[in-house]
Amino acid sequence: MHDHPQPTASGCPFEGYVEVDGVRLHYVDWGTRKQPPVLFLHGGSAHARWWDFLVPHLADRYRCLALDLRGHGDSGWPSGADYGLETHAADVAAVIEALDLHHVAVVGHSFGGFVAMTFAATARPHLAALVIVDSRACISERSSRFLEALRKLPQPQYGSLEEAIRRFRLLPVASMAGPEVLAHVARHGMRRDANGTWTLKFDRRAMSGTAPRDFSPALATLRCPLLAVRGAASEIVPRAGLTEFRAANPRSVTAEIADAHHHVMLDQPAELARVIGAFLDAQHSAPPLTTSRHG
Repeated sequence: MHDHPQPTASGCPFEGYVEVDGVRLHYVDWGTRKQPPVLFLHGGSAHARWWDFLVPHLADRYRCLALDLRGHGDSGWPSGADYGLETHAADVAAVIEALDLHHVAVVGHSFGGFVAMTFAATARPHLAALVIVDSRACISERSSRFLEALRKLPQPQYGSLEEAIRRFRLLPVASMAGPEVLAHVARHGMRRDANGTWTLKFDRRAMSGTAPRDFSPALATLRCPLLAVRGAASEIVPRAGLTEFRAANPRSVTAEIADAHHHVMLDQPAELARVIGAFLDAQHSAPPLTTSRHG
C-alpha cells in the first residue's frame, strides 16, 4: 500500500507514505519521474530532513528521495520493536518497489550506511550505485555496545519547541553546521506529546539489536559502482576506514570531505553533493565497472 503525490521539478518536496507489514513509512520526494532516482537513508536517531541542505545541489538532474527509517521521523513504530538491519533493508526494498523506482542509487549515512549495505547484498539487479557516507564496512563489538548504550538513555522532555531546539545537540557533538542548520533538523525531529511537552520523534529501541557484522563479503560481490565518503575530521570513521572499502571491493571509489565531521551532509552539504553528483554523473556516461579512484 502506498500513498504519495506526483513529484514536480519545483524544488519543493512532497511527502508521502508507504505501508510495509503494518508500519507506515514516511518519505520526502523531490524532482520528476524522468530523472534518475537517488534514495537517501539517514543515520540513527536522525530523519529524512537531514538531507534538505544537500538535495538542492542535486535535484536539477536527479530525483532525490529521503526515507524516514522505521521508528524515526514521521515513520511508524513497529509493535514488536523489530529494528533489525534485514527488516530495514526489506523496508527499503518495499519503498523502491512501491514507488516504482528503477536503477536507483542508494546513499546511506552512518547507521543508514549499514542499512544500505544490507540492502545492497540482496538488491543487485535493482541498484544503480551505492554511496556510503561516514560509515564503516563493519559493525565492531564496540559500535554494537555503543548503540545499545544509546538505547538506554532517557527520552528528553522539553517544555516548548523553542527549548527543544535550543537544547538540541548532535551525537557526536562536533559539527561545522551553523545554528540555522541545527535548528532546522531539530525542528523536524521533535514531536509534541499528549501532555504538551516536546520530545524527540525517534524510538530509542531502534538503537539496539545491531550485532557485530562484517559487510566485506557483500561488498566484494557488489555489481554496481561503490563510493565511500568520510568527513576529514570525522570522529567515527578514521582515514583507514576508507581502506576497508577498497580492500573489500578494489573497484570502489573513496573521497574525503574537508572541514566536515561525522555529520557530513550538515557540515558541508554542497561539497558532499558535488562529490556524490560527480560520481553518479560518471556512471551515466561511462561503462558500468570503473576502476578510477579519487581521495
